[in-house]
Amino acid sequence: MAFRISSITFSHPGTSSEHRAGLALADGALAAAYRRVRAAGIDAFVLSTCLRVEIVSVGCGAALDRATEILYPGTQLSPSGERRSDSDVLLHLYRVAAGLDSPVVGEPEVLAQFRHAIDEARDAGVIGGHLGGLLESAIGTGRAARRLLPETAAGSMALVAAKLVDGAGEVAVFGAGAMARAATEALRARDGEVPVVTVYARRPEQLRFEADRVRHIEHAPEALATMPVVISATSAKRELFTREILADALATRVDDLVLIDLAMPPDFTPGGTMPRLTYVNLDALAAQARTDQVAVELEAFVADAVRQNWARFDNRHVAGPVIAAILAEAEATVAEEVERFASRIEAAQGHSGVLVRQLAETVAHRVLHRPLSYLGAGVRGAEAAELLAEIFGASDA
Repeated sequence: MAFRISSITFSHPGTSSEHRAGLALADGALAAAYRRVRAAGIDAFVLSTCLRVEIVSVGCGAALDRATEILYPGTQLSPSGERRSDSDVLLHLYRVAAGLDSPVVGEPEVLAQFRHAIDEARDAGVIGGHLGGLLESAIGTGRAARRLLPETAAGSMALVAAKLVDGAGEVAVFGAGAMARAATEALRARDGEVPVVTVYARRPEQLRFEADRVRHIEHAPEALATMPVVISATSAKRELFTREILADALATRVDDLVLIDLAMPPDFTPGGTMPRLTYVNLDALAAQARTDQVAVELEAFVADAVRQNWARFDNRHVAGPVIAAILAEAEATVAEEVERFASRIEAAQGHSGVLVRQLAETVAHRVLHRPLSYLGAGVRGAEAAELLAEIFGASDA
């Protein structure tokens, strides 16, 4: 039976940020979901980022449905999910890892997120065998692909956010995680006028990157009332500040606020029309970032890697039992002939070398008897001759 794999993707722009947030599995929720998957004896994998949720399982579409039911019990999945099977799954995963499916071609964050997701699934014991190897191959291809586009490797959603606020003299950044760090570093590394960056964090004393100023997150409403630009990128599991707090802050402003929300789930959910507010969430930022970038060489590289690796995975699944049977027969033949020749070799004294050669020849002839007979018989033998000649290096014979 051929190797089968299936997947479903919920991503920007086809699936709304609200539904993606509802599917996001993090920390304890992901660990619990994986425990249910493992108890059911299913191989499955989840990649959850700001812009996508990928669910992969070994088997056909029915197996994928079973995996999603276990991962999200009682949850109605959005019909916007895009299903794939077999080599199309591998192509999609390779494109994701290479940053080809990102708003900014080659953006680095998704590869790190992919690597972390594999480690979590492996620790949970839900991606053994073929699935684990397939996912690891996506990481290898993603790394290799980025070497073809060195100029785009620095691209990221944080960089797009930084470019969106050109001209701002001050910027507030909410959060202390990877995205907040990326945004802060992108702002401070800009050519030309560099804004003053104030980071608001829950543990200011533990901040692991440089900023012009650092304040406690409890002072963040002041930034909403005074700063021209706020980039919010916390890892909060729910809304960071209520609509009422945001509305109160906006009511005291004399100029406009640009609020860029990089969090998933979103840190803010502005309701209706709020005066003096320009709100940009991840989906809007992704639409802003997507351009006509052409990466023909990268697409060709990824497609070729898929062809080679899928053939290897598929063939290993089909050929594995055949190879095992051939090796088992060879081992059995060796055991039988060694037992038959042992007493003769012991009694041969100075002529044991001749007997050992006879033993080796006998084993070889027995192991090769059936394939050689097949080659010499009928049309199928003639068809196999060219392939076997290549395998044994006899093409020029």
